[in-house]
Amino acid sequence: MGVRGNIFLRIIVGVGQVSLALLMVWLCRYFIDVAIRGTSSEVLVTTICELVLVVAGNIALRQLYFYMTIRATAYQSNAVRLRIFGHLLRRRIYDDAPLHSGDITSRLETDVSAISEAVAGTLPQLVVTTAKLTGAFVLLYSMDRQLAWMLLLSTPFLVVMGKLFAFRLRTMTHDVRQQDSRIQMLVQEGMEHNAMLRVMESGSWLTSQLDGMQQGLLSKIERRTRFTLAARTVMAVCFGFGYLLAFVWGGLQLRDGVITFGVMTAFLQLVAQIQHPILDLLNMVPQLIHASASVDRLEELEGKDAEQEMLHTRLLTDRLGVSVKGVSYRYQQDKRQVLREFSHDFLPGSRTALMGETGAGKTTLFRMMLALITPQEGGIEVYDSQEWVPVASETRRNFVFVPQGNTLMSGTVRYNLQLACPQATEEEMRHVLHVAVADFVFDLPQGLDTPCGERGMGFSEGQAQRIAIARGLLRPGGVLLLDEISASLDEQTERELFTRLFAAYADKTIILITHRSTVAQLCDAVVRIPRLSD
Repeated sequence: MGVRGNIFLRIIVGVGQVSLALLMVWLCRYFIDVAIRGTSSEVLVTTICELVLVVAGNIALRQLYFYMTIRATAYQSNAVRLRIFGHLLRRRIYDDAPLHSGDITSRLETDVSAISEAVAGTLPQLVVTTAKLTGAFVLLYSMDRQLAWMLLLSTPFLVVMGKLFAFRLRTMTHDVRQQDSRIQMLVQEGMEHNAMLRVMESGSWLTSQLDGMQQGLLSKIERRTRFTLAARTVMAVCFGFGYLLAFVWGGLQLRDGVITFGVMTAFLQLVAQIQHPILDLLNMVPQLIHASASVDRLEELEGKDAEQEMLHTRLLTDRLGVSVKGVSYRYQQDKRQVLREFSHDFLPGSRTALMGETGAGKTTLFRMMLALITPQEGGIEVYDSQEWVPVASETRRNFVFVPQGNTLMSGTVRYNLQLACPQATEEEMRHVLHVAVADFVFDLPQGLDTPCGERGMGFSEGQAQRIAIARGLLRPGGVLLLDEISASLDEQTERELFTRLFAAYADKTIILITHRSTVAQLCDAVVRIPRLSD
C-alpha cells in the first residue's frame, strides 16, 4: 500500500476512534444516570459490557493507527530521500554553485524527516482532529447550546494569534536548520581531514570553533522555544478558563435541577474533547511551519539543473576516435578562461599523453568529453569508420573514465567494482584487477569481499588507486580517459600497469593525463596544453 492509500485508511481508522470516543461519553452519561435511578442489574451489566467493548475497540484502533503512521512515515522518508538523491546524482556539477556534502547530509536527514512526518503523520492527524472537534461540538450542542457556543468564543482569537506567530516561527526554524547544517559541515570535514589537523595541531582551535557554533545553535533554539512557550501559555490560559467555565456552568445547572449527574460528567468530558483538538490543531501549526522551512531547503537542492534521463548512444565498435574542434571554456565560479580554441584529433586506437601545468585545462577537456560540462565555443565528436556523433550526456557510454586519486567508497572491494558494472562476473573482476596490477586482492583472506573503509581506509594509497583503476576498466567503451592514474605508484608498478593496460586494450583509444615524462614516452603522441594567463 502506498502513502496515499495508507493516509486514506488511517483517516478512516481515526474517524472510527473519534466515533468510539463520543460513544464512550454517551455511555458514561447513560451509565451514571441509570445507576442513580436504581435500574435493574441486567441493564447495568449490559451497559458495563458495552463500555468494555468500546474501550477495547478504541485501544485496538489506536494501536493500528500508530503502526500505520510509523510505516507511512518511513515509506515517505525513503521516497523523498531517494528522489532527492537521484536528482543530486544527475545535477550539473561544474556549472552550478558547489554544494557542501555536510549540508546535503543534514538536509537529507533533518529536512526529509520533518517533511515526512508532516505529510504522513501531521496532515492525516489534522483531518482526524478536525473530525473529533466537530463531533464533540455537535454532541455538546445537542445537550447545551449555550455552553457549546461559549466554549468556541475563544477559537477566533486563537486562530488569529496562530497566524501572527506563524511567520516568525518559520524564520526562526530556518535559522536553526541553517546553523545545524554548518555544524554538520564542520564535523564532517574534521573527520575527513583528521590526520592533517593532528599534524597541524589544530584540534583544540577547531573544537573551540565547533563549541562557538553549537552555542549559536543553542541560542537560536532557546529563542524559538521561548517564543513558542509564550504562545502556548496564552493558549493554555484560554483553555483553562474554558474548562472552569464548563465546570461552573454545569454545577449551577446541576444545582437548579436542569441537568443530571450523567450530563454533568458528559459536559466535562466533551469540554476536554473540544479543547484538546483545538490545542492539537494549534500544536500542528509549528510542525507544518517546520516542514515548510524544510521544503524550501530541499527545493534548493531540486532547483539545481539536472540532466534528463535518456537512452545512451553506444557506437558499434570499440575502435573510436575523438575529434576536438576549437573548444573554449570558462568556469562560472572564478571566471578564468581555461581553454581557448583548442583542437586535436585523437585517432582511433591511438595512445596520447596530455601534459601541461596545473590549471592548463587537461581535466576540463576530459569533463567536456564526458559531457559533464559543455564548451562555450567549438564542439567535440566521437566517431568510428561509419558514424560521427556529437559528444553529449547520451554518448557517455563510449568513454571509460578513471579519475585521479583515491575514489573508493565504504563497502567491500566487490561493491566498489560493482559501482562501475553491477552485473560484472567474478572472472571479469579478476581480469581488470590483474590489468590494474591489483592481484593482491585475491591474496587477502576475504578476497573480493574484503571490507573497504571510507576513501579506501584499510588499503595503502597505491592499493586503493589500483582498485579504483580496475573499477574504471569494468566500464564498456572505446575511449579510455585516464587522469593521473599512477600518481601514487612506484616506477616499477607504474611501468607494469601501463604495459598490461596497453596490451589488454590494444584496440581502444587511450588518452591519459600525466606529469611524468616516463609515462609520456610510452605513448604514440604527446599533446601539451599551455596554461592561459588570467
